[in-house]
Amino acid sequence: MTVAMTLRRGSVMALVLTAAATLAGGQAAASAPSADTEPAAMPEPTIAQGLGFDTCTAPSVAALQAWWGTSPYETVNIYFGGLNRGCQQPNLTPSWVQTVTGIGWGLLPTYMGYQPSCMLGTKPHRYTEANASSIGTSDAQDAITQAQALGLLPGSALYADVEHYDRSDASCVNVVRNYVSAWVRTLHAADYRAGVYVHQNSGLIDLSAVYDSPDHARPDAVWMARWDGNPALTGWPTAPDSQWSNHQRAKQYEGDHNETWGGVTINIDSDSLDAPIATVAGR
Repeated sequence: MTVAMTLRRGSVMALVLTAAATLAGGQAAASAPSADTEPAAMPEPTIAQGLGFDTCTAPSVAALQAWWGTSPYETVNIYFGGLNRGCQQPNLTPSWVQTVTGIGWGLLPTYMGYQPSCMLGTKPHRYTEANASSIGTSDAQDAITQAQALGLLPGSALYADVEHYDRSDASCVNVVRNYVSAWVRTLHAADYRAGVYVHQNSGLIDLSAVYDSPDHARPDAVWMARWDGNPALTGWPTAPDSQWSNHQRAKQYEGDHNETWGGVTINIDSDSLDAPIATVAGR
């Protein structure tokens, strides 16, 4: 089996890769499909490989111009929607998307929607056992609308931000799985890939446990938070290397800190990626 994809590593080039060759440890056999797999007709992904960063407010074009080629980063996240989004986004417009991707930046679209009822934090909008699936559906529908408005094309990966939560609440574990399943199915129906941002000690554990389940829709990519300073995309303690092994992993490996490149300082988290990101027309 071959997978056609656009690979972004500074510049963008079309490649056709053999999926078996990308599996961890050279494994040739894929895991059994979950209840929902990526639609066969979905447009090819844009894959980011290398380092990226995330920051609350999308930086100005001038800031990203200053960082491009002076920093080690080639991908930047964008908080493009969600009721729990914490920062205003004065820069985030369709023209900004075109301009910064024209510079060379890859975009990692992040949707800060409703959070689990047992989330460890203060985000006000929560989902429960009664409405997790319906909220997952409506969040995904809104994410599609917001992505289309910015010019993020079908085939793009949109990442639901699922913050760290209390796993001792067994019902809440199922709540998260139901929300994510609805998110995945709804995005797939519109030909978007479904990613999730999760903590290594909560969301990653609980999604890994149902990776092959026929009852849950599997995300196309996982972006895991573990602030250990190690950008490695394998050897994760809470998910085996055989899972999400085909250009499907990102890691937030360093938290809140300032970096200065090209004379411009931005407060960021640092990420490593081998994962699908946004696809933008002409890029």
